[in-house]
Amino acid sequence: MILDPVKVPWLPQTQIENAANDLLRQWANFSGREIIPPIPVEAIVEKYLGITLEYDKLEDMLGIPDVLGATWVEEKRMVINSSLLDGQEGRLTFTCGHEVGHWVLHRKFIFDQTIHSPDSNSGNNPAIVCRVSASKTKGEWQADCFSACLIMPSLAVRGAFHKVFGEDPLVIYNRHSCFGRNNPLALDPSLDTAHQIAKYVMDAGQFQNVSKEAMTYRLEDLGLLVNETGLSLSSSFQAKKPFFKNSRERKLKSNNT
Repeated sequence: MILDPVKVPWLPQTQIENAANDLLRQWANFSGREIIPPIPVEAIVEKYLGITLEYDKLEDMLGIPDVLGATWVEEKRMVINSSLLDGQEGRLTFTCGHEVGHWVLHRKFIFDQTIHSPDSNSGNNPAIVCRVSASKTKGEWQADCFSACLIMPSLAVRGAFHKVFGEDPLVIYNRHSCFGRNNPLALDPSLDTAHQIAKYVMDAGQFQNVSKEAMTYRLEDLGLLVNETGLSLSSSFQAKKPFFKNSRERKLKSNNT
């Protein structure tokens, strides 16, 4: 049984951020460590929450495509698609944080839905399955928001940003930089230098397990990066091939071009 992330209750963003901050404080009290990046999400999952964290081929396990992660609440088990181990650490960390978001925000809903399900007495253990194709649903957005707040705490992000760029936000008016995309001497805030801005903040704040794309969106969300172009910040990142494509598919495509 796969639970539907569309049906979860609506939650305001402030409530989601407060939940992430509460978990960070609980982890700090439990571990005796200060809340500073990089946030050890896997340790929080296994050592504090007591959840078994595994990496496996979820498409084979569940028989469905484009699966990033899955959480079995009753078993206290999370499984992350092992394909993410071959990519950047930032995407892996964000996915782990996403699954934690489901655990913290949606666990009660999952139990309630299970109790009232016709399969509740069949021994069928339900799971929340996170798919690329469902990324815009309400429950998935909430888990994404939680993950961003967890691995990029607002105080740490603001502190790193102010250290590099000062107190005022950066405003983007143009798609392309006047000085070039990777000019070592001058940085012109633009869509094509947004990733560079994110990298400066990541370096200043020791966000070693965060992707530049995730940090860019977090800066925008916190009002530190203001986009006045009318275009999405996503245009600052080159389109990437789905990580589910295997090497044989890529080879076939290259041979046909």
